[in-house]
Amino acid sequence: MSHIFNTETKTTTRPRHDATIRIEAFQPGSMQKAGYITVDLLEFHPDYDTRLKFRSYALVRPRPELTRPEHAHIYRMCGTGYLEQPYISISEVFIHPVDLVEMMDYCRKQPHPAAPLVIHPCPLPFPMFSKGDRVVCIKAESDLATAAHVGQHATVAEDSSAGNGTMVTFDIPELNKGTDGRIYPAIGFASSSLRKLETGEHLQVVMSKRKHRKGKQAESED
Repeated sequence: MSHIFNTETKTTTRPRHDATIRIEAFQPGSMQKAGYITVDLLEFHPDYDTRLKFRSYALVRPRPELTRPEHAHIYRMCGTGYLEQPYISISEVFIHPVDLVEMMDYCRKQPHPAAPLVIHPCPLPFPMFSKGDRVVCIKAESDLATAAHVGQHATVAEDSSAGNGTMVTFDIPELNKGTDGRIYPAIGFASSSLRKLETGEHLQVVMSKRKHRKGKQAESED
């Protein structure tokens, strides 16, 4: 019996609301494999390009075994410090082959086979901004970010992209410096490094909100 789909008739198959998949587990402190672990499936994004392998991925609900620092490059946490309920993205290479085939076969049979399989919709793990929004840098996460940017205000120059990028213009001109050392009208920043400022709001308020959100998340995990 499938733990991902329900077969209602010979021709009708639907995703289970409580769908789970098996992903590879690793021993604490090492990269030695420890069998498979069952996790709640949130979304599955198929990729059929034969030129590039292993681009399908699943979004799953976190478990304590998946949050060890040494395995962060495998179980990629999404939305930490932004979402109240972060989730984990994992490449198809770590999904049990039987479960992977089952999901890929299901997606291929759909009217739009490139569309993701969505059990529980996941929000973007970073904020999206509109041109003209006022923002503050909360962490040095982008390629151009330095400690000098943290706490500084900027104006969004273009609407954010869905790839975690936002063009911003910092109030202090020297902070709009590119990798070539030149100062530009706007520079690209990771959206996850930024938070929107309401009128009269300052970094302390933003950080307080962030701390409160983390506290609520920790309580829910307990």
